Amino acid sequence: MRQTCNPPATGLVLEIGSGDNPNVRSDVLCDRFIADNTERGGHIVIDRPFVVADAHYLPFKEGAFSYTICSHILEHMDDPQQFADELQRISAAGYIQSPSEIAERLFHWSFHRWYVNLVGDTLVLHPKEPAEPFGELFDYLYEYNPAYYFFQRSMPELFWAEREWHGDLKVEVRDDSPLALDDPAQLQRLVHTQVSLPRMFILFLGSLLARSMRVDMRNRLRKLLRRSYV
Repeated sequence: MRQTCNPPATGLVLEIGSGDNPNVRSDVLCDRFIADNTERGGHIVIDRPFVVADAHYLPFKEGAFSYTICSHILEHMDDPQQFADELQRISAAGYIQSPSEIAERLFHWSFHRWYVNLVGDTLVLHPKEPAEPFGELFDYLYEYNPAYYFFQRSMPELFWAEREWHGDLKVEVRDDSPLALDDPAQLQRLVHTQVSLPRMFILFLGSLLARSMRVDMRNRLRKLLRRSYV
């Protein structure tokens, strides 16, 4: 998965909801649930300073961190605006990534509370619907089918909403989706190829290789390459 996460070379970096796969640059990890692995891919990793806390009320002083990483956390929050206010209070900058509304509708993670879209420089959320039309079909496609894995990785902006912020983090909660999927112009923007031809070729070969590996082998490769996703 491509990430535009660029923590500074110096200064303290916090990661909230670090789970089983923390970023290698994070100096301090923070998570609310230690024993419950229902919503993560494996056992929680505690290999550096670790704080147990509710992300709505973080136990850190103002400006304690240079950068805060929050990957796949926003969609869980009871109060997204309170969470955003806390991030801005304790950190000068940071990075947020969530599944997009498109991805959420396909995969339908039942434990998520919100659909997330990036509109301009604002993360726009609206409540999830209870329907689960495809079950775990797309989870299995992503895990085992190289062609689908390649397709999803080649269109990151369609499947992930990500925002690197500096000073001002804009979060808005609405009642309805900002997507207009009956608008041809918006549909053209959504499906536009986002990866160059040379990179797409490399990605295709990587997709074939990665999906041919067992999950435990991929986990070891992530650690070896110091990457969050393989």
